[in-house]
Order: sequence, then C-alpha cells, then structure tokens
Amino acid sequence: MNQSDQAHLVSDNEDEEFVQHDEPRILDAAHYETADDLNTEAASSESNNSGFGPAKWFILEPAVFLIFLARSLIGAVLQNQILYQTCVTVMHYNETDCEPLLGNDRGSEATKKLEVKVQAYSADITMAISLLESIIPAFVSLFIGPWSDKFGRRPILLTVFTGYVVGATILIGISEFTTFMNISPWWFLLPSVPSVLSGGTCALITGIYCYISDVAVEKKRAIRMVLNEASLCTGMMVGNVASSYVYAWTGSVILFGIAAGLMFLALLYVYFLVPESLQPEHIHRGSRVREFFRFGLVKDLVRTCLLQRANYDRAIIWLTMVALTITIFNMEGENTVNVLFMREQFDWTIKDISQFNAARIVIQIVGSVAGMFLLRRVLKVSTVSIAMLSLAACVLESTVRATAKYWWEMYFGMTLGMMRGVLGPMCRAILSHVAPATDVGKIFALTTSMEMVSPLGAAPLYTAVYKATVAFYPGAFNFISAGMAFLCYILMA
Repeated sequence: MNQSDQAHLVSDNEDEEFVQHDEPRILDAAHYETADDLNTEAASSESNNSGFGPAKWFILEPAVFLIFLARSLIGAVLQNQILYQTCVTVMHYNETDCEPLLGNDRGSEATKKLEVKVQAYSADITMAISLLESIIPAFVSLFIGPWSDKFGRRPILLTVFTGYVVGATILIGISEFTTFMNISPWWFLLPSVPSVLSGGTCALITGIYCYISDVAVEKKRAIRMVLNEASLCTGMMVGNVASSYVYAWTGSVILFGIAAGLMFLALLYVYFLVPESLQPEHIHRGSRVREFFRFGLVKDLVRTCLLQRANYDRAIIWLTMVALTITIFNMEGENTVNVLFMREQFDWTIKDISQFNAARIVIQIVGSVAGMFLLRRVLKVSTVSIAMLSLAACVLESTVRATAKYWWEMYFGMTLGMMRGVLGPMCRAILSHVAPATDVGKIFALTTSMEMVSPLGAAPLYTAVYKATVAFYPGAFNFISAGMAFLCYILMA
C-alpha cells in the first residue's frame, strides 16, 4: 500500500477519486503506483459498468426492511409465549396465574414473584435458541463467502429468505396448536431450524455486505452501508412498535401469520427485482452443490485472511474483525436477557418494551445517518474515528443502563448511545477498503462466522450473570457490555 492510499483509510477525504472495479482486482487497491494507473482503471470500470446501473441504487433495502420488520414482530411475543408455556407445562401452575406472563397486562405482586421463578427456566430456552441460531450458521458461513465469490450473491440471499419463510410457517403451526393444547416450551426451538440450515442471519449479513461492496463505489461504500443499516433498524423499529398492538388486536397466531407474509414479500422482491451483482463472465459454471461442500473453500478463506499484507493491512483486518465480534458478543448477550431485565426492573409490559425498543432504534437511525453526513461530508472525519466515537457511545449507554433505577434513565442512556448504529457499517467499510475485491467475500464470511460464534460464550455468560443477580441487581450484566465496548475502543485506537 503506497502512502497516499494509506492516508485514504485514515483521513477518508471524500474528494479523492476511488472507484469500485467490476474486474476482480488481483492486487489490493493499495498497490496502484501512480495516478495514471488509477485513471486507467477508472475508465475501464466505467466501460464495464454499462448495463449494470440498477444494482448501484438502493436495491436491497426494501427486502432488508421487510425481513427485519417481520422478525421484530415475532421477537417479544415469542419470548412471552415461552414464558407462558414454561409456567403451565413445566412448573404446572394454573393457566389463570400464568396468563399475565403473556404480556398483555402487568399482573399482581404474586405474578411478579412467579415470573422470577419462571424466568430462571425460560432463560435457558432462550439461550438454547440463541445457540442453535449461531453454531450451524457460523459453520455454514465459512463456505458461503468463498462460494459467493465464485457463484454470486443472489443464490445466497434467496436461500436465506426461503429459510425464514419456512421457519415462520412452522411457528404459525405451533402457535395454533397451543390455542387448544399446552405444549413443552422447547418446541419453540423448531421454527429456528429452517433458517439455521439455510445460513440464517450469518448468511444474510454476509450476502448483504458482499452485495454492497460489489455495487458501491469505494468513496460511497461507508454511507451505503449506513443506509442499509438504517433500513434494517427502521424495520426493527416499526416491528417493535406494531408488535404489541397487533398482538393485542389479533393474538399470536395472526401476528406470526403477518410476519410470515412479510417474509414472503421480501423473498418475492429479491427473486424478481434484485439482479446478480457479479458480472456473468466472473461466475463459475461448475456444480454449485458440489462446490459448496468443498473444504478447499475453507482453506482458501483461512489462507486469504492470514495472508501477509503491506503496511499492517493484515493487522488492521484482524483488529477490525475482533472488534466486530466483541460488539456482536455484547448484543447477543444482551438480547438473551433484555426483555427479562426490563420486565423485572421496571415492570414493563410488551407495549412498554416495544415502545422503548422503537424509540431506541429511531434515535440510532437519526444519530447514525445525521452523524455520518455531518462527520463524513462536512467535517471529513475518518472512518476509524467514527467507529471510535460509536464505541464510546456504547460504553456510555451500557454504563447508564447498568445503574438505572428509574425508567427515564433507560431513555437517557439510549440518547447517549445514539451513534452506536454506525459501528458495524464503519468496520465493514474499513474491511472493504483494505481488502481486494476478490477477497471481500472471504473476509466478510470469516468475520460473520466469528460474530455468530460469539453467542456460544455470550448467551451462557449473560444468562448466568442475570440468574445470579436477578434477585438483587437485575442490571448487573450491563457492566459486561460496558467493559467489552471499552476493549473494542482500545483495539480500534
């Protein structure tokens, strides 16, 4: 990497001319020696881009919005279904005592004491779902990245969306069954199986960011990733807000049916409107199934990520991947116990939790998009510096949540963490700038696998801490998040 290109990563001056190359780059962008080389490559890129215009615009965002809207509709309602079935079938309380656990009302003091006992068991089920949705997808992702570099991004996206639709359909069936017969709460692991086998969130995130790296010019890539994150967060926000109202009006079966319908719409959108991002001449013609299970792909992935690179690029790649992994570790751990924490500490119903989650997402969207335009376009702040600001926001928010005694303190902490949403896009933008185009899929795949493995440690750790402290300090687990976010800050610094 020559000195001017290294400066691009640190200063990120938007006025510099960097372009995405449709032809695979054999060397890193850092190895261009002269301005003439850059100009020649830019001209070549422009000529090759003819006929590829639609994929350059906001092509994936509607599908991302729909899929995360659907998943957010399901989230809190599913956890309350698990609480109720645990109370009735595992602990054998009567249905009248257990009904407040469905989340439609606050319940009595006796119900709150009962919920503490039920949560101790149901937290294990939630942890099992988190682990199931992490272990297999993390393994599958090691094949997905190299495979998508050879055969395209679109097949990965179609497979993942199909898995989500099938899983939601199974959830409808289980929920319908519980309307006339109570069942073991462990049956709620079954809807996760189709999405897990299709790659789940791991494959979805890998496919999305590989697609963006393919179609976005380098100087626009960071903002494109933030806008994609904004569409994801908007879907989560709308889902969290609508969840409690739809559940109160219709019940769990119809709510899960609406979620399945939204997932199916997302699948149709990708099938009919999202073109392949790789050029046809770059797509291999061999057997897609046989090539997917070839362990040589994993060896190639590992070799690519361990390859020695100029100017500490390998160290930059690994420090960024570790920071992303720790961030997901925090998020997955918090997600395992957050609903239980907010119910216990503040006596919140599904509606209260949904409103808080929605407000948090709105704040993050506004903070992320406005912050990006202000910091990048106006103040010319570097990608790395923005990532560090985001990590500082994470430390502040987790610290406030850990010490919160009143509901308004949760909203205050959320405001302090308004920039946390840009962390993932910034880290992936750093990886896409440092890595050659032909290696992006492999590096993103390993990154996502590391992220998805993190719940193996996060879910048990956060669950154990929460169960040990729920009786006297339910928010203690937030100190783990604060400490880990500070470690990430050091790594990025």
